[in-house]
Amino acid sequence: MEIAVGAVSGMVDALPGKLGELLQQEYALLSGIRGDVTFFQAELSTMHAAVLRSEALDDPDVQTKNWIGQVRELAYDIEDWVDLFAHRVDAGSHDADPATSSRFSRWIRRGIDRLTTIPDRHVIATELQELRQRVVEVGEQRKRYSLGPQVIPAGSRHTAALDPRIISLYTDSASLVGLDGPRDEVAEMLTGAGSDRLKVVSIVGMAGSGKTTLAREVYGLVGAGFNCRASVLAGRSSDIAKVLTHMLSQVDSGYRRRGDTADLTQLIGRLREHFKDKRYLVMIDDLWSIQTWGTIKCCFPENNLGSRIITTTRIEAVAKDGGHVYRTHLLEEADAETLFFRITFGSVGGCPPHLKDVSAQILRKCGGLPLAIVSVGAMLANKTHTKDEFGRSGLEWQANSQLEVMKQVIKLSYSDLPAHLKACLLYLSIFPENHEIEITRLVRRWVAEGFISEHRGTSTEEIARNYINDLIGRNLIQPTQLNHDVTPRSCALHPVIHEFIVCKAMEDNFVALVHAEQQDAPPGNGTVRRLSLLNSGKSDQAAAQIDGTKVSRARSITVFAHTGGTPRLNELSVLRVLDLEGCEGPLCLDGLCKLLLLRYLNLKGTDISQLPAQIGELKCLETLDVRATKVKELPLSILSLENLTHLLTGNAKLPTGISKMKSVLTLSCSNVGKSATVSIIQEIGEMASLRELELFCDVTEMPGDKKQVVFPCGGLRSLTKLSIRCSSPSVAFVAGALPKVEVLELKFEKGPSKESSGVSGIEHLSSLNHMPIEFSQHVVGAAAAVAAVRKVAEMAHPNCQVITVNVDH
Repeated sequence: MEIAVGAVSGMVDALPGKLGELLQQEYALLSGIRGDVTFFQAELSTMHAAVLRSEALDDPDVQTKNWIGQVRELAYDIEDWVDLFAHRVDAGSHDADPATSSRFSRWIRRGIDRLTTIPDRHVIATELQELRQRVVEVGEQRKRYSLGPQVIPAGSRHTAALDPRIISLYTDSASLVGLDGPRDEVAEMLTGAGSDRLKVVSIVGMAGSGKTTLAREVYGLVGAGFNCRASVLAGRSSDIAKVLTHMLSQVDSGYRRRGDTADLTQLIGRLREHFKDKRYLVMIDDLWSIQTWGTIKCCFPENNLGSRIITTTRIEAVAKDGGHVYRTHLLEEADAETLFFRITFGSVGGCPPHLKDVSAQILRKCGGLPLAIVSVGAMLANKTHTKDEFGRSGLEWQANSQLEVMKQVIKLSYSDLPAHLKACLLYLSIFPENHEIEITRLVRRWVAEGFISEHRGTSTEEIARNYINDLIGRNLIQPTQLNHDVTPRSCALHPVIHEFIVCKAMEDNFVALVHAEQQDAPPGNGTVRRLSLLNSGKSDQAAAQIDGTKVSRARSITVFAHTGGTPRLNELSVLRVLDLEGCEGPLCLDGLCKLLLLRYLNLKGTDISQLPAQIGELKCLETLDVRATKVKELPLSILSLENLTHLLTGNAKLPTGISKMKSVLTLSCSNVGKSATVSIIQEIGEMASLRELELFCDVTEMPGDKKQVVFPCGGLRSLTKLSIRCSSPSVAFVAGALPKVEVLELKFEKGPSKESSGVSGIEHLSSLNHMPIEFSQHVVGAAAAVAAVRKVAEMAHPNCQVITVNVDH
């Protein structure tokens, strides 16, 4: 089975650059540091080349697998050392007062301090020597066993013993379920009334969704109307000459008899010559790249004879490049059950009563995917029809060799991913099956984990969202909710894809998944780098006892449902991500402020009531989310978090001086009008970098007679998105306010009250182009108030898209 070296190669590739940055720092001049870091750089660069060569192997041997595992663990530990080293050095330095010393004297003082007061100098030196010895050993193993630079026979990279797609070509049509409608729809797209110009219809969908079967059915249905036909399999091999040779042999019997050979250019020329005066129908199955399709379509001349081409692909971009697109759908529940019962028991009504419940569980896991239903059903047809046997074989797929064909089909999609997307996809194994994942949460976690490389002119979060779009376009993840601009708000994994990446992630020690009932937690002997604790949410259920020694090097801890079993924070020195969103139960934050590398802290929806006063010591923290908690006030030290980008406070009171936080891009807060000194809006208005603001307010709690949220001129000049969650419509925008706001989201929990004054000044928002409004249709006066706002927006901004959503509470 292929190992997930993609996640390794990306990390190893990034490390030399990170080490180079370390060399540029003045404390790298410490005795021995520079030489060791330079040595690491050279060795890791060599290892990276070997890792990439190993990545090309479909079935690496045991030695190669073990070596890749060692490289992975070594890369993790070197990166942890580099990150911790910088913080430990800074912890021992004491800069002189800039007001009373020159720049040169301050530089000298810093140098002396760092040479004399670095804590644990002996520990640092010991760690360096241990890492160096491991690098030497791993490098020697590569040379000793000639790992990495193995010769790969031409065309063997993607060759399987049996191409699972071939099975689809010989499936009995009578056994198919739910295909009549899609078949007729694609046939109509292909041959319906219209131009005689060449038309291409691309069938696109996730692996195993029946694309090949559907294309074959359409090909057979409409084929009689064409005097020249061919059906070929493209695949990932990119051996285009072989594909075209097969096509030519089907349409030119003389070529087949002669046994001619030709290069790619000659093949294209011969096919064009053959097709030029014929009405042809060609089916090209399993396209993987626009480049491959771009070459193949050169064979098809435009002869205005009504010629047609059918293609299938898993990748949206390839389908869209073809022309007309048909997207496959998962089977409806009734059709899925019919197919499963027919294959497993021989007939639709053949399921014994004692297997009804377990069959329903199996069907839920198959998720309407035809390949999974057929594969699991065929396997169970030969099993003893007992509940235990069906539960064991039908629900536990990881070690089941009889499902290898299905695994190979899914594996093709994974293998086609570039290294950076492999790591991002495997990361989703952290979340439970059928879990709806918020895109913003996922993006910020990817960034905190270091999965996203910076590119000039593009933020890391923009790049991360592009990665998500790429995975969606490859039909590996599915959008579940959309934003006003049709970008995905949340996503999910199909159960079959989830099962596959969970197996891959655990096999390669990418993630450790622990269920509450497990005794050995985490399982295995390896060092845990990412821990996902899947609790049930039942407070009385015994939690897994986490082995602290196994998780001490964990980079992320994610806990679901209940806090039981959460590791002690003072044991997690290299933790980057701590995500406890939605967890019930008591939570201990002792040791939180010692997590020097922590970048993402999500306590949303927990029972936490207070943050540590020293939270400002988390200098790497980028995201802090305490929405929907019992935290009433943020510590003053929060103003020291110079890298904090996303501050999501909910009802917690912001400290005075929030405007000093120059790096904050996203702010979610409330308490408008509650400040004893200065208006929160005024303070927020001075945050020059702020791009997105979510404001929760209750106008009934505001002081004075005029209970209204007012956005003045001059503030929030960089803000592009404003979301207001208000008890009733009472918001005003002064002329010149919010000049860059493009999106204004309004959500009113109630209708107009005697204190509210409606929404005014929409016409002053000069850049507005999206305006979603959410309200309850059952509240008296709400619909009329929203209609008035909508009318003003449409008159003042003709190009603005106003979306009103009626919510039934």
